[in-house]
Amino acid sequence: MNQLKRKTTTLLGATILSMLTISTGWAQDDYPSRPIRLVVPYAAGGGTDILARQLTKKVGELLGQPIIVDNKPGAGTSIGAAEVAKANPDGYTLLWGDNATFALNPHVYKKLAYDPLTSFTPVTLTVRGALVLLTADRLGVKNVNDLIALSKNQAGKLTYGTPGNGTPHHLAMEAFKLRAGNLQIQHVPYRGEAPAVQDLIGGSLDLMFAGARVAKPQTESGRAVALAVSGSKRNTAMPDVPTVSEAGLKGYVSEYWHGVVAPAKTSPAVVAKLNAAFVKAMASPDLVSWINNAGSGAEWTGSTPVEMQAHMAQELKNSGELVKTIGLSLD
Repeated sequence: MNQLKRKTTTLLGATILSMLTISTGWAQDDYPSRPIRLVVPYAAGGGTDILARQLTKKVGELLGQPIIVDNKPGAGTSIGAAEVAKANPDGYTLLWGDNATFALNPHVYKKLAYDPLTSFTPVTLTVRGALVLLTADRLGVKNVNDLIALSKNQAGKLTYGTPGNGTPHHLAMEAFKLRAGNLQIQHVPYRGEAPAVQDLIGGSLDLMFAGARVAKPQTESGRAVALAVSGSKRNTAMPDVPTVSEAGLKGYVSEYWHGVVAPAKTSPAVVAKLNAAFVKAMASPDLVSWINNAGSGAEWTGSTPVEMQAHMAQELKNSGELVKTIGLSLD
């Protein structure tokens, strides 16, 4: 009797396990069967939000289900990121993050409710871009070497502006200062890029890194000089402007980047399906044309999940070294 009971229990357990396995397989094959939520940790209407909406509209069409953008700004993207880290890993909650989310925050916030490398499953990198090094026309500098020489001759007297502490603009300039020999240029943080640009052309600020859409009209009007771009290659919006490395500061690269992740333990089959749709969408002629005409010089940059994981790990390491050197904290 006991032997029969054990056999019955074993058979029942095997049947349930088999049903669960089949059910999971069906769920993955049918994925997605309902709308997907994408948390964007920035306010609606901003540059990141626009990029995310533009791309995910196409991705939703490819997947056969809409992707609904849910804006969750605050605390340097960490509020939205923490929410996704705790979400059910079923593929229906995703996060659009960036440098701050995955590389900077762990070094500048003492209490962070997620780990960029273990709380998420990478899906793909999405966007890469660079900033433009602008100087006020009144400074009279025409290239990077001129700026470095002037900075050394007037140590501590020049000022640079940023949209705020910890922004890509801030880190790009601090990396520039260190690479050029620990230049003494004073940081002036603003609440956004626009007021910094106004002070640059108004005469109370000397230089800054700015987005190409902001920088281009100022250089075309003659009110500012574009010395270089911060990326590994020239900006398509301003192709005549050299990279910082080309302009004389060899090896310097500072880029902003975005990517999409799912909660940790999301099924590899679901991640593969998401990755394929995102990569295909980014290669579509209409989206390539759209981003090329946007004026920022940013570009779609699809990747495999493994490539994104490696990129995040390297950027996390690089940001940590820079943050430690400059003593940055946002707590």
